[in-house]
Amino acid sequence: MVDVSMVSGLDSDGIVVEWTKVKNLGNGSYGQVHLAKLPSLVGDHLLAAVKSCAYSRSASIQKELHILQQFQDSDRIVKCFGDVVSLEKGETIYNLFLEYASGGTLRDLIRRYDGSIPEPVVKCYTKMLLEGLRCIHAEGYVHCDLKPDNILVSPRCGSNVILKIADFGLVRRANENHAVEGGPKELKFPGTPLYMPPETIVKRLISPALDIWSLGCIVLQMITGKLPWDGMKDKMELAIKILFSRNPPNQIPKALSDQGKDFLLKCFAKEHGERWTVDMLLSHPFITATQEKSEDSLPSTEEFEVCLFDMSIFVE
Repeated sequence: MVDVSMVSGLDSDGIVVEWTKVKNLGNGSYGQVHLAKLPSLVGDHLLAAVKSCAYSRSASIQKELHILQQFQDSDRIVKCFGDVVSLEKGETIYNLFLEYASGGTLRDLIRRYDGSIPEPVVKCYTKMLLEGLRCIHAEGYVHCDLKPDNILVSPRCGSNVILKIADFGLVRRANENHAVEGGPKELKFPGTPLYMPPETIVKRLISPALDIWSLGCIVLQMITGKLPWDGMKDKMELAIKILFSRNPPNQIPKALSDQGKDFLLKCFAKEHGERWTVDMLLSHPFITATQEKSEDSLPSTEEFEVCLFDMSIFVE
């Protein structure tokens, strides 16, 4: 649905900023996301994704701004262009301007490969994600919600793409426990349950190892096209599987290389202290054997001729 309208507001320096809403990209429980043209904020007619909500409910988005500002130099993390407060229909609105990724999300990319990305390409994508996680962990953060929906795809050159980690609303400091409201019997995960490791259920521990488990789930999903722990009826059944299953979230394909199988086992160590770190995984043969000629290639360049992709990643 096209929703073209001009909006103006004030940035943190009190400067008036005007932008044009081009298209409604999605709706969430807290607000909306629009594709917008920014004639004055970051350049002439630059497209951006504008994440907007009532100012009274903008705490998590303002947190996202603070965190993303620390990673402006990273090519593996989505760029943030700043924030603006506007007055729309009598309501004070908080707007966060984010880099627009015309290739959609990693979930979309997996679908374009018909659910199974070739192993050489998976290696390249995995390396990109590890490089993004290295930046995040180096600053003492844990993403806590790493999944294909929260990884953006941007065209780079010809048929090549780069992956960028996005959606930092659930980021925590390392080594903190995630609180559970409603008492000890309530089952609550710090991020998306399907991608959570065992220690988040029993110890409620937040550590970089959480993101490594999630990364393993993503690698398996790229290879198999299946969601981790696919077919679970509810959170309790899922929690039991995560805690007591001796196998990874999905069956590791027999056709996967020995290096790939070993890489996944390092990500899925039950004890979080035994899981490999980002730096260790970057030195794993599964990553170091990556061939430049196969790096991050897409099925076809035509996929990027359509600019307006689903941007529901920005809607919680």
